[in-house]
Amino acid sequence: MNIDCKQNFEEKIRLILIDSTFTLEDKYDLMVTKYAAHDLLRSGGMTKETMTIIAEVNTKVYSEILSYIDALNLTYSSSLENDISELAQYAQKQFKTESIAKLEKCTEMVGNPKSFEKILPEVEAEMASSYAIFKNNLNAKVLYLKQTTVKSPVERALWALEIICLVVTIFVSGMWFNNPDGNYEPLIVCLTAVMILIPLIIRRIGKQ
Repeated sequence: MNIDCKQNFEEKIRLILIDSTFTLEDKYDLMVTKYAAHDLLRSGGMTKETMTIIAEVNTKVYSEILSYIDALNLTYSSSLENDISELAQYAQKQFKTESIAKLEKCTEMVGNPKSFEKILPEVEAEMASSYAIFKNNLNAKVLYLKQTTVKSPVERALWALEIICLVVTIFVSGMWFNNPDGNYEPLIVCLTAVMILIPLIIRRIGKQ
């Protein structure tokens, strides 16, 4: 990824983190309000719902990162996957800090702070699973970009051949225009047929 795209991506992730932190806070506050209205602030259900909120927002962070790859219309580079993975890891680290603080606050609110240590591994495992899914989806995107933007030596040779055929066809057509009695038609027909055939061959190679 070139430096400009990387800086743009870093800024986008900063904005995603800000939005995700606000979303986490809003969802948590709405949940607390809901439980308080039913006099259930010390219910264990609050802890479980907090874990669900964290998982949902965490997944949304990765989804927005993947979507931004399409928005930037990136082309393949050998460092692309590693660069985005590093940025995503940074995002997860920052969001994880916010999430764990919120979870600990919840266990204290329900009057069972000791449960925090017990449920923390479950939350971390869920986050690790989300990251693994993200990595798999990222790899699929990068492979697709590689297939669509990187041409094989055979494809490059065929495209070069088509350009040569086009130049020769134009040159021969000019000669034919200057000398209508010359027998240039068979050569022009053959060159045109080759130019039509080359894209079909390239398309077939691309599907293999």
